[in-house]
Amino acid sequence: MNGDIRIGIVGADTSHVTAFTKLINDVSDPAHVPGGRVVACVPTQSPDWDKSYTRVEGFKKDLQDKYNVQLMDSIPEMLKQVDAVLLESVDGRRHLAELKEVVKAKVPVYIDKPFAASLKDAKAMVKLLQKKGIPAWSSSGLRFEVNLEKWLAEPHGKITGATTWGPAAIEAQQPGWYWYGIHAVEELYRIMGPGCKKVRCASSEQSDVATGEWADGRIGVVRGNRAGEGEFGAVLHGDDSIVFIPRNKEVPLYAALVRNIMQFFQTKQAPVPLEETLEIMAFIDAVNKSGATNGRPVELNTKL
Repeated sequence: MNGDIRIGIVGADTSHVTAFTKLINDVSDPAHVPGGRVVACVPTQSPDWDKSYTRVEGFKKDLQDKYNVQLMDSIPEMLKQVDAVLLESVDGRRHLAELKEVVKAKVPVYIDKPFAASLKDAKAMVKLLQKKGIPAWSSSGLRFEVNLEKWLAEPHGKITGATTWGPAAIEAQQPGWYWYGIHAVEELYRIMGPGCKKVRCASSEQSDVATGEWADGRIGVVRGNRAGEGEFGAVLHGDDSIVFIPRNKEVPLYAALVRNIMQFFQTKQAPVPLEETLEIMAFIDAVNKSGATNGRPVELNTKL
């Protein structure tokens, strides 16, 4: 349609590229998000990680055959044809280098999880985006989980604490919680907001339990599971109630995320500040360090 934002994708090694493209390009999808169209993709990949290089060909085929997305050889070539970018590379180690290319076009960019695979890279990315004045943000879809959003929109007392949980599989290429633990951390921050100062983490082969101390005295807890039930969920503690928030399995998890992405591309106003995303990266860094040192408390390092 005329006036649609032309969207380019970097990376073709995650199911997010086809899931997001379907919601944007397929007008027959019940959860279709209007306002833009994915038109091009640079199918970057990581040759040293099987969760990347083994998946690229299938996603490339779907992008071309199902959604008429043009595959391109380089980021600079793609940037000539798009108004906004989805940085979708599954491997957070690639994000800094790819972002350095993307910012040259001065277009808004959404950076998929994990924002980075190290706190050092995350800080470098935030510095780069701020220096260049590029509208950008990052988030897990769990931040916009339907049941959580519904409850937060209703009148309720002050939130005094929360516990979230979800899978926390470990991948050597994405240290500790950068790979999958980030989802439950993102949901905790949606509930608690930023302001965590210190983390302690108890860790075993089966699970990790991280306890964060907020500057105002509140406590937030995240449990990352590698055994047993692998679903996401949350319990909110408030002035007037304690509420269990299960994940709504009937609504596509990515639908609300993609709606927020499209609104961002249209307004260039990020729904999640980079400062909060950087704190989430620092939280995960502290979890990894504390878990590796028998629960030693670790202060969050967000200084650029």
